[in-house]
This record gives sequence, structure tokens and C-alpha cells, in this order.
Amino acid sequence: GPAFGLVCGIISVFVLNQINNELEVEITITFGLAYLIFYIADVEIGVSAVLALVAMGLYMSKYKYCISSNVQPVMASVWRITTYFINILIFTVTGIILAKSFIGTASSITSKDFGYSIILYIIIHIGRIVLIIVLYPLIKCTGVHLSWKECIILAWSGLRGSMALILVLIVSLDTKIDLIIRDRFLFHVSMIVLLTLIINGTSSKFLVRILGLHHGTKESDIVLLQALEHMRRQTSWKLSRMKQDEKFSDVDWKMLNEYLPHKLLEELDEENNTTIHRQLSTNTDHDLPISSNRNNHNEYELLTIPTVYQTDSLPVTPVIRNKHHNDEDTLLPIVNIRNPNDEHDKNIRNELIIRFLTAMSHDYEKQWYLGMIRRQTLDILIKSIEQAKHKCSLQVHWKLIVENFQLTIFLRFLMKFNYFNFINQWTNQLLFNHIFQTIELMLSFHSMETRMDNIRLNFPELANINERIMNEVCKEVKMYQLNAMHILLDLQQSYRLCWILQMTRRCAQMLLKYESVAIIQLYETGMLEENEYSHILELIENKLFALEYGNVKLLKNQKRILENPFDFIPYFKSLSPIEKDKWKCQMKSKYQWFQPGTILLQKHQRVSNAYLIVRGIVQCKDDIMPIYYKCGSIVGIDALFTEQSLSHGVYTAHGGLVETYLIDKLLLNVFLSDEKLSRSIYNEIAFHMIMNNYRKSLNLTPPQLKMLLNEKAIFYKNQSDSSIHLETNQRLFLLSGAIKQYVNEGETILNSIHLNILDTPVMYKLNSSSIIYTWSSDDEVYCSNIKKFKINFSNENNQIISVEPFYPLYLGNSIEFTPRRHSSSMTRPIENPSHFQLIPSEIEASNRLKSPTEFVTF
Repeated sequence: GPAFGLVCGIISVFVLNQINNELEVEITITFGLAYLIFYIADVEIGVSAVLALVAMGLYMSKYKYCISSNVQPVMASVWRITTYFINILIFTVTGIILAKSFIGTASSITSKDFGYSIILYIIIHIGRIVLIIVLYPLIKCTGVHLSWKECIILAWSGLRGSMALILVLIVSLDTKIDLIIRDRFLFHVSMIVLLTLIINGTSSKFLVRILGLHHGTKESDIVLLQALEHMRRQTSWKLSRMKQDEKFSDVDWKMLNEYLPHKLLEELDEENNTTIHRQLSTNTDHDLPISSNRNNHNEYELLTIPTVYQTDSLPVTPVIRNKHHNDEDTLLPIVNIRNPNDEHDKNIRNELIIRFLTAMSHDYEKQWYLGMIRRQTLDILIKSIEQAKHKCSLQVHWKLIVENFQLTIFLRFLMKFNYFNFINQWTNQLLFNHIFQTIELMLSFHSMETRMDNIRLNFPELANINERIMNEVCKEVKMYQLNAMHILLDLQQSYRLCWILQMTRRCAQMLLKYESVAIIQLYETGMLEENEYSHILELIENKLFALEYGNVKLLKNQKRILENPFDFIPYFKSLSPIEKDKWKCQMKSKYQWFQPGTILLQKHQRVSNAYLIVRGIVQCKDDIMPIYYKCGSIVGIDALFTEQSLSHGVYTAHGGLVETYLIDKLLLNVFLSDEKLSRSIYNEIAFHMIMNNYRKSLNLTPPQLKMLLNEKAIFYKNQSDSSIHLETNQRLFLLSGAIKQYVNEGETILNSIHLNILDTPVMYKLNSSSIIYTWSSDDEVYCSNIKKFKINFSNENNQIISVEPFYPLYLGNSIEFTPRRHSSSMTRPIENPSHFQLIPSEIEASNRLKSPTEFVTF
């Protein structure tokens, strides 16, 4: 039965996914499937029809977004009222059949059966207790932690109702079973249902109160307290404005007090035996405006964040600063709830994280309603949110999202068979769709940032709970948002066609949603007739459905394939087409990709191959601070060049697929012998050498050092018997070979690798093996001033751009779109179309927060 129901659930989800916003059709299908599956399971197959329906229902509940967004609220209401009437019908029919069966059953139902029913009732509860004890370790492994009080409620609240009666009715109607057995089954099950409803049902409420579970945890009560304080502040502010308005001059304010929040809280305290009302502060000035709600979001700016991040430079609090700050707008802590208990702090943190995760799930659903993400993307995000809630961890949510960036086993299998053209075409299509899905997941996660900022802006009372913990949680959210931003920028640069199609689909769906609202408003004003309105709205919905499951149409000469990774290598861009083709053939066999989390190089490992990154991000973990490398970087090239040194850190594929070209010693020598490539390759080697060995000697970030070597440093290569004179405050970096140093008529031989910061004038004599860089302190100052700008991810001339990607942005406001139905049953349409940001929008880099990572953006 359950297996058949599971198969039917899979088919049902597939069928419903092919339907878009058809209210009558989708509701009819769900009703029809329920009766059809029940009939087939019970009559044709001969398995448990009830268990088949339960299995199908559980599967469809897991994939509930197969129901269209506009249909879900209506369908929930229809099924709720239907279930209510069906329950009444089941109990009525069972009572009639039971009463009828009692007539003439004196020989089969005796007084002993009443005693047996009571014994069965007790045995059922004992069995439930044993089952909870046996399964408790498994429940705990899933992330759900139950206290002993909650286990008692779980054992006591096992009510038997309509499901048990349906099963026993099926047995009672089966003529193949002996009549006496059927009657006893019907009697005992009905008695157990009656006892659980009368005893367990009526006593559960009192048991919850006795165990003290109606209060919630101490930490949840603290969060509730601040939520109620926020509600009271808003109501008080509105009340003060109403008192100043002449239109409300005839209101009896004393009578109105009976309906204000503090009266409601008093009644709530009396009902639940709590002290919430007494805990709320009474020192709030009711005439004070709620500054967090009245100021425009544009009046706020975030602390400037550099391109490369270091832990010791982080602010204590990543709060939003108001340009027009006023002492009167400061919200002071309302209740002193400081507690040095580590367990208490942990519980507070978990409560805040659960609140944040709940806000994220609502945001993802709103993005779906707006047409910004597809159903399959929403499914992935909601599942990761649910698992993260069980673990009370934002990190779990992030890791589960990143896990979806990995290639499937089937796709990896296809990529190995690249000898046939039709398999290559199929592989390219699947890989393109995978990258498309990756971009959509990252966009949805990053777009959620606005809601997180609004929570901090609009509900400052959360900081009153525990400001330190609140800051830590906000900092963690910002860190993942920053990681998402850098992954998005890499996807934008590396998979250009995928990005353009995603942006086009995203913007098209948002505009179509906006058009549907405009059509409804035209219909309500009488400018469109019923048939015109229905026809236009149907066309819009068909286009939305095509974007949901179809593809954005390409131009004639465009193909849905990923760009050649060779085209992203910056070192070959200045070469002629013939030279590029020669290098492309030579590099083809060196191509290699890595799944997220794969280790490219271990720390202190002897390097036989370096990796030239063309797509993706590689993280280097060392003893100081993680550094992230992108397109054009060659990780491990310093160890490969010297042959004596080992890998400086652990290099890992970070946040997505990483595509590289393997650089062995032979290929490296070919690069260095090519006059057009050697300077760029030597610059890369020098950069890694200085970063890994002399980082503390130079007060430069990695991008600034990269700019110094590319633009300011003077390069000397194999200049035999040449001499150079360096003045005070100049620098010399010896990458290879040996040189002679003359100071105060003394001669010293310097061997590679060596960085010399001069405090007196020095002369050096080079030889044919010398590879040297020189620069001045003024050059370092010039490059260090670039830190206030944002460095481009590409390696071309280090252009200065904003770090925020361009994409249609969801502003986090609550917007409901009206489904297609008659005007009398319509919900409220959009009142403020400006909630849409339909043109590509750039948030300035100065509106970012600092985060504990380093990023090499070149």
C-alpha cells in the first residue's frame, strides 16, 4: 500500500507541475486522485487503500509547491472545510453502523468486551511509550531534541480518530471476514477512539499546563517579550497620532483603552498564568516616532567593506548607521536580561537563528510568488531551511545550498564519454542547466539579504535580547551573504550566456507578474470586459508557465552551450588567433574540473602540478588567514617553480565548480621561455612568493600587491653584467638566480629568494640568471590608496568597478498578486508598484559590511 501510494505521489507531483494557476483543474485533480488511488488500491490491487493515500499525501506534502502559487491558499481552504465535513460524516456513519450492529449481537458483544477495550486502551499507550523510547535515538539524530516533558505529551496525545474509524469501517464491510470478528473489531476500535477523545483529548490541555509547556522555553519567552514590546511601540505611536487628528476627536479614549495591546496582554497573562505585561517597560515615550519604521531605507548606509577582508579589522557590531542620527531615536534596552550562563546564551542564539531562518523561508516563498525563482529551486531552499532549523545552524543552510552545486553522478558519467557528438550535446545541455540552477540558487540566497537588513532596521528590539549574540548572528549572515556575492560575481563573469538568460527570465517573470496586476486593475475599473480580461490574463499565465518550465528563446546564432574555458585565460588574450589556436590545442589535454569541497593541494605537499584557474573560486587556508583565488591565478606555482619548497596551504574548491588547467614543470618552462607570456607568468610567481613569505613586510593587500607587480614594479630578466642603483626606501625582490650587492665598498652575494627593503643607497650587479623586481615606497603608497576602491575580478588592467552584481532585485516587501477570479472574490492588488526594481540596479560597495575573510579578486 505505501509503495503504491509513493509511486502515485511521484506521478501526481509530475502532473501538477505541468499545470499553472488553473484553480478548478488543480483542485479537481487533487480530489479525483484521492478517490481514484483509493479505488485502485482497494479493489484492483488489493492493498491497503488508506496507507496508500497516506503515503501519497506525505509525498505531495513534501513537494507542496507543485501546486501553483495562486491556487495554494484557495486549495488549502477548500480541503480544510472538506476535511471538516468528512470527519463529521465518518463519525456519523460509524455511529449508525455501530448502533445497527448492536441489535441482535448479545451473543457476540458481552460485558467482558468493555473490559477488554479498557485493557487494549492501556496496552496501546504502553506500546506508544515503548515506541518513543526505542525511536528516541533516531529522533535525536534527525536534529529534533525532545525533553522528558515533551515525550510525555507525545505519548499521551496519540489520539485515535477518523483514520482508525476509516480502517475499521473497511474491515466491517468486508464480507470475507466472519461477522463476529467484524463486530468485535468495530466495537473495540470505536471504544478506543471514544476513550482517547474523552480522556486524552480533554486532559491534554491540563497536562500541558501541569508540565509547564504552555509557556515555551525561557529564551522563546524573551524573544516574545521583545516582539510584544515592538507591537506596543507601534500601536502607541499610532495612537498618539490619532489623538492629534481632528477626525478622531469624538472617540472615547477611555473606552478604547479596553482594546489596546496592554489590556490584551493582561488577559493573556491571566489565561496562561504569565507575567508578560508586567515585564514590559512603561518608560517609553508614546509620542516618540518609531524611527526605524519612519526613515527611508535610503537614508542608511552600511560600513564600507574592502575587497580583501581581515578578522582583526572587523567592527564589533555590523549595525546600520543613520546619516541623520538623533539621540531621541535611540532605543535603549527595555529589560535587563543579561545572563552569564553559557547554556542560556546558546539557547538565545538558537532562538534568534530559528527566527532568521523562518524569515528566510518566507522570503524564498515571496520570491517564488514574484516569479524570481522556480518551483524546483524553492523546493531545494525550503528543504535546506527545514534541516537548518533542526540543527539551529545558518551554516547548515549554506552548506546544503552549496551541495547542490555538485555535478550529479549521471552527469559526471556522461562527461567521461566525450567521444560521441550526440553525447557531448546532451552533456553540454545538462551542464548548462546545472549552471543555470546554480545561478538561481545563489541569486535567491543573496536577494534575501534585503529582508535580513530590514529585520535589523524595523525591529531594533531584537538587539535588546542580547546585543552581543545578535551582532554575532548578523555577522554570520553577512559573511554568507558576502560569500554568495563573490560566487555570483564569478558566475557572472565565467558563465556569461547562462547569466544573461537567467537575468532575462528573472526580469521577464517579474514584468509579467506586474502586467497581471495591471490587467486586474483595468478590469476592476471597467476598462476591460470579462472575456477580454480572461483572455489577456490567460496569455500572461501561459507565458509565465513557459518561463517556469521552458527556456528563454535565444537569437538565431546562439546555442545553449557554455563558453570555452580557454577563452577565459587572461595570459593568451593579447596573442594572435594563430598563436591562440596553437596554445588551445596544447592546453586541451590539461583541462580538469573539481567538485565543490575538493582539495587541489594539501599543505606542505610537494607540488608536481600547479593549477591555472579559469572558472570558480579556490580557497587557500594557511596559518594566518584564508585567501580566495579566482580566474587567472595559478595556485601552487611558487612551489612548482622553486622545486625546493612545499605547498604553502590547503587549496580547496570553494563554493562551486572549479575549472582549471594543470601546469606541470615542462609546461611552466614553455611559458617562461615565451617572450609574450613570460612577464605575466613571472608576475604570478613573484606574487605568490611574496604573499607566502613576505606578507608582513609589505603593508599591501593581495590585489594591491598584484597591481604593484603588474603596473609599478620594474622587471629585470637575464640582463648579464648590468648594474642598477637603488636609493633609500626602494625595494628589491630577487625571484631567481644570484646578484652582487655593493654597500660601502663591500660586496655581498644574494641568492634567491630574497626581499630587500633599503635604508641606504645600494648598487647591484646582475647576471644572466637574475630575475628581479624593483619598486619604491611611493609605489606602495600609490597602490595602498587603491584599497578604498573595489578591484575588478578580471585580470585586465585591474579596472575599478563596484563589487555588487547587476541583477533585478527583490526589495523584501510583502506583495500579493491576485489570482484570476471574479472581482468580488479578488484579494487586494499591489498598491505600490515601486516595490519592483525592474531595471538592473547597483547597490554601492560602500553599503556593505565587513566580514572575516580575505578575497583575492583578480
